[in-house]
Amino acid sequence: MEFKKGMLLLLLILGMASCTNDSQDGNTKPEIVYADVKPTQAKYKAFYGERIVKIKSTGRPNNADPTPQPIPDIVKPVSVIYYPLTQTISFSNIFENTRVEYKVTGIVVNKGISVIYSFKIGETVYTCKITEKTFISPATVTVYFAGGSYQFDVTNSEKMKIAKLLSKQTNTSAANSKRNFTIQYTYADTLLVKSVRNYFDSKTGVAAVQVSDYVYNAGKIASKTISNGEGSILKKVAYEYTNNLITKATTTNAAGNVTAIDTYEYDTQGRVITIHYGDSSGTIFDMIRHHIYEKNKMTTIYTDDKESFYDTEISVYNSDRKPYLISQDEILDPFYYLDITTTSITHEDGTVSGFPENSYEYSADGLLIKVLHKIDVSNPDVLIREYDEE
Repeated sequence: MEFKKGMLLLLLILGMASCTNDSQDGNTKPEIVYADVKPTQAKYKAFYGERIVKIKSTGRPNNADPTPQPIPDIVKPVSVIYYPLTQTISFSNIFENTRVEYKVTGIVVNKGISVIYSFKIGETVYTCKITEKTFISPATVTVYFAGGSYQFDVTNSEKMKIAKLLSKQTNTSAANSKRNFTIQYTYADTLLVKSVRNYFDSKTGVAAVQVSDYVYNAGKIASKTISNGEGSILKKVAYEYTNNLITKATTTNAAGNVTAIDTYEYDTQGRVITIHYGDSSGTIFDMIRHHIYEKNKMTTIYTDDKESFYDTEISVYNSDRKPYLISQDEILDPFYYLDITTTSITHEDGTVSGFPENSYEYSADGLLIKVLHKIDVSNPDVLIREYDEE
């Protein structure tokens, strides 16, 4: 009897141990260890997953096969990391359980839907598609290769110092279509390298194109070249610095002859306070402009070196909002970057000239997305700004 009791107790212990082991094998989540971001990279977008599925296809790279054949998913830490500074993209545990990195050859942004990165392995172009999450599905990463694709759900992601850059401005005027224009922007990292403006010439009303190309030296704007749609140079502006602030701008025409030399002075906060608009010698000034800044107000005084005229302009704006500079040289003119709501000029003879009022709309993260320019109060011009992540 004692023997039977002992055997029963032993069987119960073994059974409990067996059940415990079965539970652990089936339900314990493996520890996930992701690939580290390269320590030399200050900016990145990282997308992590815990399991990956390989889909075979007979189609060409980057083309979905009508009858893809999924292979059972594999549990392992996977990641895709994009580095804007070097324009490279790395893959960990996707291509043969190794970490590889390739130069990005192209980026296509489908706003609110996906971002597609193109890269080359040898001479073959491949793509990595990051699809944004929706209410019913998680974000996904799909890497297309010659024999099909790899895909994983994004279980974690992070961004470091990724900026939102202005990609396009569109001005629409219901009152006068000749005021319509678009400007598109191209960047290298966060530096603006090109802007293309499509507009109507104010004198002729004919559609025109203006292209601005920017050149930098050690991250600071060195010059800007403005040309027309046919590539003919209209003018070039070269910048000189003192204590990292632009203090001189020299403008040359298409023939390379100097046409104007402007100089700039700043306050202790790095805001322009005096501008001398000079002739080709830089010694005779067509106009001198002074800016005085107060909370929510800027006073601008216009004169020349002989003080032959003296106009005063009062501009009201929100001084608590941080300025957004599209290009570095916009710092030279506060009328470009301040969100001014009302403006009026008092002339030397005492007469006052008013300007149309503006109203502004901002995104949740503080970016300007819409301006109403009330040339016609009942039917204002509308300026829309669009942004893309770098």
